[in-house]
Amino acid sequence: MKSIPLFKVFMPPEVDAAVLETLHSGYLAEGPRVREFAETVGKFLGTQYTIPVSSCTMGLTISYDAAGIRAGDEVITTPLTCVATNTPLLHLGAKIVWADCEAKTGMVDPNSLEKIITKKTKAIVVLHKDGDLARMDQILAIAKAHNLKVIEDAAHTFGAKYKGRNVGTMGDFTCFSLQAIKHITTGDGGIITCTNEDDYRRANALKWFGLDKAAIPAGTSPWDHDISLVGYKANLNDLAATIGLVQMRHADDILARHNRNGNLYSELLAGVPGVELIARDAGNFETYWTYVILAEKRDAIRAALAAEGIASQVIHPRNDTYSIFKTSRRDLPGVDYFSARELSLPCGWWVDEDDIRRIANIIKRSA
Repeated sequence: MKSIPLFKVFMPPEVDAAVLETLHSGYLAEGPRVREFAETVGKFLGTQYTIPVSSCTMGLTISYDAAGIRAGDEVITTPLTCVATNTPLLHLGAKIVWADCEAKTGMVDPNSLEKIITKKTKAIVVLHKDGDLARMDQILAIAKAHNLKVIEDAAHTFGAKYKGRNVGTMGDFTCFSLQAIKHITTGDGGIITCTNEDDYRRANALKWFGLDKAAIPAGTSPWDHDISLVGYKANLNDLAATIGLVQMRHADDILARHNRNGNLYSELLAGVPGVELIARDAGNFETYWTYVILAEKRDAIRAALAAEGIASQVIHPRNDTYSIFKTSRRDLPGVDYFSARELSLPCGWWVDEDDIRRIANIIKRSA
């Protein structure tokens, strides 16, 4: 009986020689490979403002800081995410205000935003969950009307498209994860994209102690220049970037497989009693980090899948139950509905059509 993991690291064989070359190049920190990787990813995503960083968590931290979020500011965000989306806000001293989520998507409900925006609101944080896409048209319109920054957590959606627009070209800041089990990996790492030059320059300086390396004249020491920002040590290194460059050669194929697998699940599971599919906008290109269903008999389905060696999981339980967020708790009926039914299924490049048909049949018998 073939076992099927929920996640699997993609690592092409040609990465070995590339890493070995960088390892003996004499340059291991942020250097030529990082610059090449930034250009490659920027071209792929369709943005000229691309910043490789050491993790998506640091990418979010820098983006929040660059967006001007400070102690006492209110930030609207989602509890249906990894805690990494929200803990940087606590470090900056911001007050988290939970947006309710759509019951049928698990992502920020635009209809919940107007009533929780106040004079203290600084930004809206949007997670594109598990490779699906939030309602960006409505969210961006509301943010513009209230002069709020929009930060997208796109850890699950590298290469996704919202109504023909690349994720990474819409909000003020977008953060992608390059952690081991994401679509594209550098072992660990992240990418920030920005939609204007001022935000880019500030974020790029915050990435490395408040200094923008690109602005430092050749032949001079960075430490001989004034530091006007309190920055971080969050740069990607050349070894990681080398892995990323090799990974990018396979990006189109990996994303196509994820998308094809997800669409097959949708076809096979449509109309199954006790199973709801995520509500998706026509014209999107989802990258299906996992394939999420809403199941009335979630525990029974999980047990049936596990009995046949198939992994499934609720990947990120709702954040608002954790003690660190206790001061932000409030009634969230959409979150309640989604979190009680959410289940992630394997959907990656390692899963083939026969696997998906097998998983769908088990769900149909168990739902």
